[in-house]
Amino acid sequence: MIKEKAYDLQGPIPVTVVAGFLGAGKTTLVNHILNGDHGLKIAVVVNDFGSINIDAELISDVGEGMVSLANGCICCVIRSDLISAVLKLADRPERPDHIVIESSGVADPASVERAFMVPEIWSSVQFEGVISLVDADQSLALAAEHGSLAEQQVRGGDLIIVNKVDLATDEQLAAVRAWIQKIKPGAEILEADHCLLPIELLLGSLKGDRLTGLPVSIENSESHGHAFESWSYESQQPLQLYLFQELLKHLPPTLLRAKGFLFTTDKPHQRLTLQFVGRRATIAVNGVWNGQLPETRLVFIAKSETVNFQAVEQALNECQT
Repeated sequence: MIKEKAYDLQGPIPVTVVAGFLGAGKTTLVNHILNGDHGLKIAVVVNDFGSINIDAELISDVGEGMVSLANGCICCVIRSDLISAVLKLADRPERPDHIVIESSGVADPASVERAFMVPEIWSSVQFEGVISLVDADQSLALAAEHGSLAEQQVRGGDLIIVNKVDLATDEQLAAVRAWIQKIKPGAEILEADHCLLPIELLLGSLKGDRLTGLPVSIENSESHGHAFESWSYESQQPLQLYLFQELLKHLPPTLLRAKGFLFTTDKPHQRLTLQFVGRRATIAVNGVWNGQLPETRLVFIAKSETVNFQAVEQALNECQT
């Protein structure tokens, strides 16, 4: 589905929700994103500032439940309405490149997602997906005590990360993987210590007219046994949108993320953006080409040596016919 309403030339800001039970590592992940060397202006929406690791020397301004950092990032406390807080961030003169929401440890991520399914806000923000964190050491015990909620948090995840693997035995990890697969068959599971995964994998930010954080830095990178690779595609020939959308449904599960701009026969004068994480794909209008040469520019991130990118390229080329 293409989300299309009135829009500005900057396009909607992608929004990622970080979900997971209490103690799974959500705040650790948020700190990792805030302190990452990615050059992005990240806005983080939290319930309180208490556990966010903000170095006092980096704080440039404080006011009205918001902390601005010297690196351009922002932390904002949810006082009442989540959407109001997000739209307030999107309307700032210095717009963030990405908004991250740390949901409550007892929240169903589906309820947060539903809040963004209002067409009137799609010109400002674009719901990108849910990162669900699972505690490798404690999740099965929590599932036994809080079964329904624990399952909802896994089921709602587009990218599922088993965190704290350093604290779990091989038997525990195998049991956690089996539990996740039972809830969400076919889910691609990532494992991490202290949520240390490449920022390019966690966020699909697009900055202005450029693909930001091009994941060349993650080539051959290792994260608890996972190596990731990136591949890019460019074409000045317009794609047929329905063929491209069909292709997205058949990408292998080890292709974890894709992002970029689309030039299509359906909307040749409008620049579209793709955000793809897990199995969720969102295509949104991102302004007009505004004198730029229309072209499709995409970046894909996958587990190393698991995707035949030559076949993906051929399939993308066939979307032009």
